[in-house]
Amino acid sequence: MVSKVTVNENANIDDSGIMNVEFVPFTTTATGDYYDCKKLREVENAFACQETIDGEEIQCSWSGTRVTLTFESKTAVTGYLLVIGRM
Repeated sequence: MVSKVTVNENANIDDSGIMNVEFVPFTTTATGDYYDCKKLREVENAFACQETIDGEEIQCSWSGTRVTLTFESKTAVTGYLLVIGRM
């Protein structure tokens, strides 16, 4: 049976205003590689997924307009980065 997702009551979904996104296909060479946003002046959130290694999770952190990717493997990772923010 398919059902509606449960929204975390602590989620900050109402006060984000108008958002813009950058969708970035990427290849990293090592954990800690970063992406500097081309259009956004402020990053609100970032998500990354990869298509290289089964079970590999990528953590995103950001400061200013720079998004840093952190992962466990010692090899290059290929994937997609979605950055949400303000222009």
